[in-house]
Amino acid sequence: MSGAPLPPAKAPTGAGRIGVVGPLLAVLLLVLAVGFGREALVARGSVSGTSWLAPLLRAADGATPTTAVLVGGAVAVLLGLWFVVTGFSRRSRRTVRVQGAPHTTLSTRDVARLAAGAARQQDGVLSASTRAGRRSVDVQVEATSASVRSAVEHAVGRALDGLDPAPRVRVRVQAPSSASSPAGPGTTHGSTDGTKEVAS
Repeated sequence: MSGAPLPPAKAPTGAGRIGVVGPLLAVLLLVLAVGFGREALVARGSVSGTSWLAPLLRAADGATPTTAVLVGGAVAVLLGLWFVVTGFSRRSRRTVRVQGAPHTTLSTRDVARLAAGAARQQDGVLSASTRAGRRSVDVQVEATSASVRSAVEHAVGRALDGLDPAPRVRVRVQAPSSASSPAGPGTTHGSTDGTKEVAS
């Protein structure tokens, strides 16, 4: 048995948007399969009933293209292209590796909790909430004074220094004498403990 170290594990990935689109397409195909299967059975006389498609085909026979038909066709084509692009799009990544432990990862939600905990331990901090992505962490604190900014930046940076790569830390302080600056852009998903994660 070789004593060579094992290669690092691949970072886990989310399902991405195909996780929602896939089931929708599956349901649509199932409905179409049931409809066309019934039409085939009715045409063979295996089941009683009238055709659902025959009236539609007779109504469409000899019809001339209209603006509504053209618009509907264009929308159907664009929707189909969107489904194809979505199916092959890159899956979301919301994990960060830990330095010195290539098989260990933290989710961005865990990174947000870690940063918020480090910020809350600083003197003068009344509350803290965070938004975390794979490359950056935004910390918003309510404090008794704006002077706690440097202490919070240092504490959060030290808490996250073991990540690979270590994310950039941005701190926004809300204090009686401070004017807060806007936080960085990003889509956020809230949680009950004041932490948020950003897809990046």
